[in-house]
Amino acid sequence: MSVACNIIIINKAMSHVKSTYKYLLVILIGISIFLLDYFELANRNGSEIILLVISLLKAGYFIYFVFRTIKETAHREFNFHEFMAFVVASILLVILSFAIDYYCLYRIDANAFAGLIPKQNIATEFISFFYYSISVFTTAGFGDIKPNSSSAQIFVSTELMIAFFFTILVIANIGHIRSSFAQRNNNN
Repeated sequence: MSVACNIIIINKAMSHVKSTYKYLLVILIGISIFLLDYFELANRNGSEIILLVISLLKAGYFIYFVFRTIKETAHREFNFHEFMAFVVASILLVILSFAIDYYCLYRIDANAFAGLIPKQNIATEFISFFYYSISVFTTAGFGDIKPNSSSAQIFVSTELMIAFFFTILVIANIGHIRSSFAQRNNNN
């Protein structure tokens, strides 16, 4: 491979890292909240409020990020593979992020969710919330795990709104949104 090819590959990798580091930062904040509660360094209500505020800010940022990314690609070719990578990465980050939120909420308030089977360790508990986040995002909602507190209902509602936003408003209308941004760029 030539040096130019290597530079192009590195630049593409860095652009993906730049676009996802903010999600990873939010996930790290969620883990920090979990650790605060796990080591009982903050009271239950305080941890729950912090987690709720961060989750709502994250949801707002996700919507902003999606539209900003679409706007940035409006003036250039956006091939199918690039679009699919964007969709898959965005969906996985949202699902993972909400799984962490659900798990943190569960650790703060064990009664926040009904239908959970007690697990042996953190990994198997987290897998249950990852599964639950997938079922919420895809609106499959099998009913085996249910939100049992107001905070849990807010988290689930937020993930459902993001799933609706992403699948209905973005994926179904990607061509129209991109052409609108491109037209606006041409007029300016």
